[in-house]
Amino acid sequence: MISLINPNADVEVVRKLDISTPPLGLGYLASCLRERGFRVEIIDDLVERLSFDQILKRIKNSLIVGITSTTPTFNAALRYAKKIKEAFPNIFVIMGGVHATFKPYDALKYADAVCIGEGEETIVEVTERVESGKSLEGIRGIIYKERDKIFVNSPRKFIENLDMIPFPAYDLMPLDKYTVFEGRLEHFPVMTSRGCPFGCRYCSSSLFMGRKFRARSPKNVVDEIEWLINDFGAKHIAFADDTFTLSKRRVLAICDEIKKRGLEIDWSCSSRVDTINEEVLRKMKESGCSAIYFGVESASPAVLEYYKKKIDLNKVEKAVKLAKKVGIVTICSFIIGAPFEKKEDMKKTLEFALKLDPDYAQFSILTPYPGTEIYQEAKKKGLLLTENYDEYTAGKPVLKNFYMSPREISKFLRFCYVRFYLRPRFLLREIKKGNLKVVLGVIKRVLKSSKKI
Repeated sequence: MISLINPNADVEVVRKLDISTPPLGLGYLASCLRERGFRVEIIDDLVERLSFDQILKRIKNSLIVGITSTTPTFNAALRYAKKIKEAFPNIFVIMGGVHATFKPYDALKYADAVCIGEGEETIVEVTERVESGKSLEGIRGIIYKERDKIFVNSPRKFIENLDMIPFPAYDLMPLDKYTVFEGRLEHFPVMTSRGCPFGCRYCSSSLFMGRKFRARSPKNVVDEIEWLINDFGAKHIAFADDTFTLSKRRVLAICDEIKKRGLEIDWSCSSRVDTINEEVLRKMKESGCSAIYFGVESASPAVLEYYKKKIDLNKVEKAVKLAKKVGIVTICSFIIGAPFEKKEDMKKTLEFALKLDPDYAQFSILTPYPGTEIYQEAKKKGLLLTENYDEYTAGKPVLKNFYMSPREISKFLRFCYVRFYLRPRFLLREIKKGNLKVVLGVIKRVLKSSKKI
């Protein structure tokens, strides 16, 4: 048996907003292992919330335990690895995910091995070797311990043919425990591509998945959507790509395939303002696109340049207007707290958010995730306020600012949410949509938790 664990930690989007969806990465690992004949279980402790005794009871007969983590769940993942190795020294523990990829030696404090980057091919090879009692020597994409020595294997190439990866093993997950604003799970994530060519300095995705854009075929994507509708009752698909609209031709082909099959599905995606036009947005709307997420980040050209965002504010305005014109809900993200950013710059970003007037806005504090250029710079210049990764939630200041204290930045973040969401214009719009109860519930959670900062 191979047990795959998503650790329980104080994840803000779950705690504050009551949003929890299936762990896509573990779903892919499980399906790949099962396809090769291995018995697999998924323990999503983020929603199951088991005691360690319960977890140890679940995994006591496992050959391998795989633990994934993001930066804010990494400390929790280490605790799981430590407890498992103390209870069952012969169980092979491997850790993976974005954070472990960039901080592998921290993970090896308790784990036997770390998977670097994409794990679908790696986990199968590791399992085959461990099962047969052979050394891990030569397996690409891992760093491992053997006889108290650490061995660094060569990197693994990225998977080029993503269509070959089987659909995620959702049947192994506790689907009854996932919620989106207290409703039962009808939202499923779908990853249609990997790799991002843009390289924003605050984002580790292009480092983890590569700068080369790799995409699944439209047929394969829509096959998965149809499977989710028929087998799991999916009503909404959240495309999890960094930039779903990178290839306009592929987007149009996916839209055409959805329409050709007559699928009644609501879907959303992330985009860049310089990758869409009215024709693409209209096709998206016709095939079920209900919402689009734009990373705007700042109204300051200097801050955008610092982020290497490479977008134009005029294009931002145009893109949001076009999406509204065709009837797609717009969500825009904004980041405050760059080291040299003054309060005046942050105010301009808030004013720009109000001017754009997207349907919804997400405000966060710049967080230097390990692996990113901003983290490397902050580490070198002594700008990190803490390296306790529990604090790296994008809602707490962990980076020095030359002009504002952490408390002032936290207060301004809260002010952004109050100023944007408690406008009469916004509230009236939500009343007309019938969404006011949900929106006010979310705002209440956000403001209540931000008071503790």
